[in-house]
Amino acid sequence: MQMKYALLNRKAITSGALTTVPNESVFMKYLLKRLKERTEQYLSAGPLFNMIEDPVINKTKIGNQPKYAPIRRTKGEGGDFIFIKIK
Repeated sequence: MQMKYALLNRKAITSGALTTVPNESVFMKYLLKRLKERTEQYLSAGPLFNMIEDPVINKTKIGNQPKYAPIRRTKGEGGDFIFIKIK
């Protein structure tokens, strides 16, 4: 986990590609739910995305699929965003 934290990250989790979603979207609902319910102190963005991808796809319109990918024309080093649970 420390290595992912130390390396530069240029990835993003988004609610979809080029579609507009409401402020109270299914994506936001599951993202916040998973962050609140987690028990581990450290959670990187990759596993978080894996936890929300299927539920969001199953509860939204066809074609509205969340994405987790490198941001184009940026130079990441393989790092990841780390969510730290404050006790």
